[in-house]
Amino acid sequence: MTDRGRLVGERYRLLRRVGSGAQGTVWRGLDEAAGRDVAVRRPRLPGDPGDEAYRRAAHRLHHEVRAAARVDHPAAVRIHDVVVEEAGPDGLPWIVMEWVPGESLHEALLRGPLPPPEAARVGLAVLGALRAAHAVGIVHRAVGPANVLLGPHGRVALTGFGTARPPGEEALRGGGPAADLRSLGALLHTAVTGDGPAGGPLGPLGALAGRLRSPDAGERPGAEETARLLEAVISVAAPAPERREAIRSSPST
Repeated sequence: MTDRGRLVGERYRLLRRVGSGAQGTVWRGLDEAAGRDVAVRRPRLPGDPGDEAYRRAAHRLHHEVRAAARVDHPAAVRIHDVVVEEAGPDGLPWIVMEWVPGESLHEALLRGPLPPPEAARVGLAVLGALRAAHAVGIVHRAVGPANVLLGPHGRVALTGFGTARPPGEEALRGGGPAADLRSLGALLHTAVTGDGPAGGPLGPLGALAGRLRSPDAGERPGAEETARLLEAVISVAAPAPERREAIRSSPST
């Protein structure tokens, strides 16, 4: 049985399945009330829907998604709605999100690594979304190329906030916001080496990626220092005003 064409919450029409993985299935949909495209994710939980542990996990997920909807940043994919259909077999919520056309960073990296300045630009956008999430008590927990979307006009958007949870539980396991920054370090490393086996120089992002992933907490930079270092990589690559003017005025060859 397929869900294509299904109307979720008497409002969101499922049009086309666009992805499926450990976090669930994602559909491109239409918000028939607002007349806009949306992304609709059906989460996946391990176990049997009849299990008590499964029901508790579904209940927790529902509250986590509601909390994640408070994250407000241009580089964070906005959660529009959470729909739980009581007649459904498992009680899992449908997570309705902003639709971002384009491709994932994972897909882009299949063609090869990014230049360090572009990787730094992507990393800076992701960091901004993470800082906005941490400010309202949300830890992402799934920062990676598949959850970074590259949209039109150079937009970078971090999705996957439907798997977030308050940092207290993460902190008990050594996680919390620091875990997201470690994942950002891995993301930067992957962005400049490609989405295959590590190899090749990291360039100016090498030291930063290494420090973010350091097992020694004292070596890892905080969010503010990370932002400054990423901005430095971008600014060094950007031509000075005089250089830009010379480029514009020089004859083509």
